Amino acid sequence: MKKESVADLKRANDLFKKIFSVLKPPPKLTIDTWSDKYRILSTKTSSEPGRWNTDRVPFQREVMRAISDKRTEKVVMMYGAQLSKTEILMNTFGFYADYDPAPIMFLMPTKDMAQDFSSTRLNDMILSTPQLRNKIIESDNSRDTKRQKEFAGGYIVLTGSNSAAELSSRPIRILLADEIDRFPSNVKGEGDPLNLAIERTKTFWNKKIVLTSTPTIKGGSRVELEYENSTKEEYYVPCPKCGEMQTLKWRNIMFEDVTHKCEKCLETSSEYEWKRNLIKGEWRAHNSEVDRFQVRGFHISELYSPFSKWSSIINKFKAAKGDEQLMKVFVNTALGECWEEKVERFNFEEIQARAEDYGEYLNHEDGTYEEVEIPDKVNVLTAGVDVQDNRLEVEIVGWAKGEESWGIYYKVIMGNPALPYVWNELDQVLMKDYSYQNGEKIRVACACIDTGGHHTDDVYRYVKAREQLNIFGIKGSGETGRPLISRPSKNNKGGISLFVLGVNTGKDTIMSNLKVKEPGAKYMHYPNDPKRGYDEVYFKGLTSEIKVVTFSKGQAKIEWKTIGDKRNEPLDIRNYAQAALRIANPDLDIRYSTDLLNGLRTQRVSRRRKILSKGIK
Repeated sequence: MKKESVADLKRANDLFKKIFSVLKPPPKLTIDTWSDKYRILSTKTSSEPGRWNTDRVPFQREVMRAISDKRTEKVVMMYGAQLSKTEILMNTFGFYADYDPAPIMFLMPTKDMAQDFSSTRLNDMILSTPQLRNKIIESDNSRDTKRQKEFAGGYIVLTGSNSAAELSSRPIRILLADEIDRFPSNVKGEGDPLNLAIERTKTFWNKKIVLTSTPTIKGGSRVELEYENSTKEEYYVPCPKCGEMQTLKWRNIMFEDVTHKCEKCLETSSEYEWKRNLIKGEWRAHNSEVDRFQVRGFHISELYSPFSKWSSIINKFKAAKGDEQLMKVFVNTALGECWEEKVERFNFEEIQARAEDYGEYLNHEDGTYEEVEIPDKVNVLTAGVDVQDNRLEVEIVGWAKGEESWGIYYKVIMGNPALPYVWNELDQVLMKDYSYQNGEKIRVACACIDTGGHHTDDVYRYVKAREQLNIFGIKGSGETGRPLISRPSKNNKGGISLFVLGVNTGKDTIMSNLKVKEPGAKYMHYPNDPKRGYDEVYFKGLTSEIKVVTFSKGQAKIEWKTIGDKRNEPLDIRNYAQAALRIANPDLDIRYSTDLLNGLRTQRVSRRRKILSKGIK
């Protein structure tokens, strides 16, 4: 054969090799292998920048493969903290954007959170990962917004569970929902936001629904409900000593030497030894009644995290002991478990029996003994005001370090709130100088007035003229998980700076504080003096509610229900006074005397009237 013919055959063979290499299908990838191959973590958003390595979080490999499996419709992650659950959602986005394009929705608790996430973590992921950076379409026609990114064959839209319009406006194949326990149960009267989003996936035979969250209250947790209706899988790790497969459990953590005890051989091994074996672990299902290709559910605690030391988790537990709210956070975030509320009612007589004499002193001017008005430990005063059809009710509360509190006065101002004299009397209470034993004066640093009754316009008028005195309007919200106080808004008829009060959060704190039985942080003092307003009616009202879990249309909701005596104003008003403390945000080691407050208010007026942004410090 001529040399030319051999050369031609070689060139033809090389050409066909190139053609077949182009035509052959891409390598079959799953989300974990895609991430290991392409995902780059940047220094901006990761404590461990560089190439993604699933072996760093080996328990996540099976989770990502479950999401990759076309047969699996839904995946649920009920996780503790520091376990990369949000990173898994981001890996899922990257995989589908690059390898299997589809319309994707990333659903977060609020639109603001979604926008912030998009402009920080998601953008950073796209820019740091070449495989994605070249796929995102740069658009000049405003379709590629802050919360929407387009790529060939699909897009990702990021939105909040509080946006009804966006939840029902477009079809989606891939739903990634993060922190679903923070979603409202109803969005603008249109129903459950998660269900609205899931409804958008129904037109796709190959839809994928991924739900993640740290749990909240037992019986009221959405992620717990989803997990209970899944395969209910837990991660088993071999004992470093005997090889027995088991889950890491909080009850087996030894505080003294920071080890974990094996449930079979009873030997202890170090954190390093157990975590070294994570790569040998496996997920085991505990609910055989659910088809593993329909709904797979995974539960894991912070004990497995490569980013959290057991010693720090132990310290968090120790710090939470004795504080119900902190312990609730620990159980939810560290253990990845629901907090079980104990339905208990306080005996008002037991609380009233704690009432104490604040003391008395000799008035050297006339030689008489007088009662102490303001205990010496009190450093700041706040007030809460409730508006009824025929009266105002107000409580003055003193606070010290650790939010130890003292009831000072509980007053009822009778009269129609539509009449000016009623508000004039309130001025006398809120702007009065109260006295310490040494003669030093103190007045209310901040007050909150409920605007939700029948006299909203009257409250608006009163507050509008007194905001520079830190007298603010509030509006209660029973939304689960809402913080005690949210950023104020002027979007109201009165044009006031209206704060939204997380009613349930505040009542949780009060009831938790009532359980503290020794003076000190969180303890609630009351004067043994009915003339100050602290009589039987007050204590019945303070203890008039219990927390219950109710269900509406299959959705759990945590509510406070009034039982027995219907006069619950003392509880509401203490909640308002507590909210005023959060707004003022004082340094509780400093005494905010009348002189100090006057100085601070003068400084603030000189800088133009404006709402407190960092409190009264």
